[in-house]
Amino acid sequence: MESRMKSVISPVTRFTSCVILLLQCGLVASLELYSSNNKSVTGELKFLGGLQYGTGLNFGYGAIDSPSEKSRATLSIAAKPKLDLVWKMESSEFYSTLSMVAATTTLDGELSGQIVRSGDQAFDTDSTKVGWRNEFIDLSYGGQEFTIGDGFVVGDGNFNKGAADGQYWIGAFTAWRNSAIIRIDTSPLRFDGFWLRTDDDLGDARVVGVNVETAENELGTLGLMYFEIIQDDNFALDGMRVASIRGADIRVPFLKDLKLFGEYVIERGRSKETGFKNNGNGWYIEGNYALSSWPWKPTFIYRYAHFSGDDSTTNQNEEYRGLFFTIFKRDWDTWYQGEVAGEFHLFNQNQVTQMAKMKVYPGQDWSLGVWYYSHDLATKQYFGKAVSDLDWAEEINLGFEYFPSKQLYVYAGYAWGMPHQAAIDVFQHNRDTHVVQTFISYTFD
Repeated sequence: MESRMKSVISPVTRFTSCVILLLQCGLVASLELYSSNNKSVTGELKFLGGLQYGTGLNFGYGAIDSPSEKSRATLSIAAKPKLDLVWKMESSEFYSTLSMVAATTTLDGELSGQIVRSGDQAFDTDSTKVGWRNEFIDLSYGGQEFTIGDGFVVGDGNFNKGAADGQYWIGAFTAWRNSAIIRIDTSPLRFDGFWLRTDDDLGDARVVGVNVETAENELGTLGLMYFEIIQDDNFALDGMRVASIRGADIRVPFLKDLKLFGEYVIERGRSKETGFKNNGNGWYIEGNYALSSWPWKPTFIYRYAHFSGDDSTTNQNEEYRGLFFTIFKRDWDTWYQGEVAGEFHLFNQNQVTQMAKMKVYPGQDWSLGVWYYSHDLATKQYFGKAVSDLDWAEEINLGFEYFPSKQLYVYAGYAWGMPHQAAIDVFQHNRDTHVVQTFISYTFD
């Protein structure tokens, strides 16, 4: 046990020392690199670090790649430099962004043992875009970030998996591998037309579509989206057609502290690989009530999310596919739902999840949160493996967040996953999973 603790504490000490050193360096970093004659070059350097320790992995089965390991520690770190170039014209501007990521995972490897191994490392480009924009139109091409709504369906094109990306939990790569996007803003409506290409993690898929939404206002936003997957190498998505309707920050008359969120997605078309028709549906509804006049401004959130599962008695694919969802567009729970089930087991597919959450803000720059999840399967199978029950697990997450500036964000959390019959059927074990973790993001700009 003593040697085990030393193997964890030593890298933790190095991690903490690196964080302190980087923060000190950041105080004197000057990243306005060039500015003359309406041309400018600015830069930033972002540091990401995540440390996790888990026991009872996969509800007692152990790590997928090493079942004898019932507990693990993992440290993921990344550095992400970025350059932004702008050339201002009379009524428009040309621009370009180049960012790169150097990332690695050490200690025992990713906790569940299925996504990243210890020693995986990556050094690669992330954003590589060029573009032109004026007051109404924005045209861009290349690798770039692009999210629709809160990333429920179209979030990012990189799953941050395996040796190619060097890490998982800290999500260092955020850009689509390639893209061509036109954005048109004619308030009160705005329009996106897009061609997107994912990383290999998501099948090197090509996506073509449109998005129309209302401009943000005090009543909330509404949006419609449609896209087709015209190529996919790994997941039989080629031929899928997807449409959705969504609402965000919808205000309720006479209840100024209540906001509603929701989206409904249908997946249709026929897989060019399997020949099966797609007939999946995914949706959620969420209420967010903030007692804004109370001390600590307590906020209460309830969400019901449903993602259809496959019916093996038909010749169709009724299973909703999570596609390109992302994380942390509104909070930790959008759209990895739970630090145990959402990170390791259920990926918005054949899933019914209820979430109840409370957050308080004792100070302007920090918060405390508690999450409760009830996870079920939509049909009695788990990625094709038959199970005897729909009830997957319960989960409790606790989180502390510190955000004193736009540059610094710190999170510390605890997750407790409790298996129910479906999970017991899959892993053949009945042990609670516990995870303690911390994450830091610091940007020098």
